[in-house]
Amino acid sequence: MRFDIEGFVTFDTEDASLVNIITGDCIELSQTSNRLLTELLQHRSDILSRGEIFQSVFDKYGARASNSNLNQYISTLRKNMNHLGIQKNIIITVPRIGFKIAEDAIITCDQEYNSFFTPTPIKQEKTEKMDSWLRPIAISATIITLLFLLLTVIIKFTNNNKEVGIKKITKESCIIFIPSNLPFNDVINNEQLGHLSLDKLDCSSKKKLYIYKKQRNSVLGTNIQIFITECDEEKNRCTSHYYREKKNA
Repeated sequence: MRFDIEGFVTFDTEDASLVNIITGDCIELSQTSNRLLTELLQHRSDILSRGEIFQSVFDKYGARASNSNLNQYISTLRKNMNHLGIQKNIIITVPRIGFKIAEDAIITCDQEYNSFFTPTPIKQEKTEKMDSWLRPIAISATIITLLFLLLTVIIKFTNNNKEVGIKKITKESCIIFIPSNLPFNDVINNEQLGHLSLDKLDCSSKKKLYIYKKQRNSVLGTNIQIFITECDEEKNRCTSHYYREKKNA
């Protein structure tokens, strides 16, 4: 499972890694830290008591559980996120109870994104009960929310990473936004991206594309993740595409 934290840091539960998708900085987590962060994010709307965490993160896997041990893991996770550019405190301490994810934290998981191979609108209401005059309002609200989140990511990125900016590329009626340190051809000239590859990209209508790529190299191979948001201005619709590829060494 993959979580996006504040729009520019990803947490991959399979790889046990935290990665800034803009700068490529990566922090590998211990198995206990991986289980702890996964548990907190999966229950991000709830407060997890220390007892619940002891049982699901430590006792279940034969690890030693204690208050000081738990506090140390929480402190390490906070430092890791801060190192990757997240200034706010994502993990909140609830006195005498336990811990929870901050209510204002922007968290999404891969289950909330559409599969790249079967793209569908981020939010597409298909109910016959919706009055015709309400439909454009709902679509507009979705577009505005998405663009606000994207703007938040760009602002956070600009503030925290002065050496890397956002590059704008124009192709006919398409405007494409990518990090300035990301080669354009590495993302678009990829046959596996289907209709989003450069030679197949339909720019006959006004579109905006926001592209982020994470690549991590290790002795086992290369792990590549690409997140693309495609906004068709004429149809007032945005679609998210998530592509992942693993290449063995």
